[in-house]
Amino acid sequence: MRLFSSFLWLVYKLIIVYTLLVFALSYWTLSAHWLAGFLMLSLPILLIIHGFFLVFWALVSPKRVLTSLVMIGLAWPFLGRTFQFRLPASDTLPHTSTSLKVLNYNVFNFSLYNYLSGENTSNTDQIRSWISTQDADILCFQEFYSREDIPAFNFVSTLKKAGYKHYTRLDHKQGGNPSYTVGVALFSKYPIVAKRDTFFGGQNGILQADIAWGKDTVRIMNVHLFSMTLKLNKLKEQEAYDGIKRETKGTIRQMRRGFNERSQEVAILDQWQSISPYPVIICGDFNDTPYSYVYGRLAQKLTNAFEKKGHGFGFTYNRLPYFIRIDHQFYDHRRLELTDFQTLNTIPFSDHYPLTATYMLRDKGIENSQ
Repeated sequence: MRLFSSFLWLVYKLIIVYTLLVFALSYWTLSAHWLAGFLMLSLPILLIIHGFFLVFWALVSPKRVLTSLVMIGLAWPFLGRTFQFRLPASDTLPHTSTSLKVLNYNVFNFSLYNYLSGENTSNTDQIRSWISTQDADILCFQEFYSREDIPAFNFVSTLKKAGYKHYTRLDHKQGGNPSYTVGVALFSKYPIVAKRDTFFGGQNGILQADIAWGKDTVRIMNVHLFSMTLKLNKLKEQEAYDGIKRETKGTIRQMRRGFNERSQEVAILDQWQSISPYPVIICGDFNDTPYSYVYGRLAQKLTNAFEKKGHGFGFTYNRLPYFIRIDHQFYDHRRLELTDFQTLNTIPFSDHYPLTATYMLRDKGIENSQ
């Protein structure tokens, strides 16, 4: 047993060195490199490993417990990104005329392809009904889809009838038909007084809107960063070695490209929010986990709503690998107060779950101008 314990202690020392490297990369500005992105993905696994060794040393070699405690202590900033030890809806304030409720949701084109093929039209009908009955003031969508010539998919008209009279979308600058909307879109019950956008490709980009909220203005930035488009189900279905090898290489290649693309996109996002004269809320599908360069860069200046008011793990992805949180809301904690945050993981209509957060201006009430 003593020999086995000594061997594990050697292994644990190597794990400590690797963990310190990952911790350093998670704070280091040069960790935008794609290789750092892969290493930082292992952070939650490292937390589990150190928790295991904490228990193991307590039973086998108590003098080594302190080492595990120190490593877990160093990981404390990341524990809050991973899990929140609070009950659902605790200390929640009601949404009133002096608060602003924001919902962001990657709606997966409202199951367009299933609808057109006739496989499953009920999902589209259900999500239309659900969205129309929400009490949010601002709706931020990614992978939004609307067409005037298909009544079942005229979601712009549906939402305007539901009270969201003010609407803007990401300008893809492709000279498309204005009756055809796809990608990033924002709907508001309050007037939109200015907008700005940048298109990255596909359905990805940043849509910025200044919202006249009572006597004040708030800046909403609806983002959809570079998509992984990982085909994990296809990888799972492979049985032959060649198929597994091919799909694994494709997955790694796509992930590497994603780390590089998103590091460039977040630089634009960070620059836009840093010059805002108004309180900022950034929400959307970031396609990056809480241990990424993208998340860490935004967290240097803004607060993540899940970390402030969320509970549990807050997973937002409704497909393989399921246990990831890639949809976020960040806000300016100096000028905004978060009163409620929810990950609506009982809403199954898309491959993502919607998020809602309610905000108030700090030390200042806002009269309802509607």
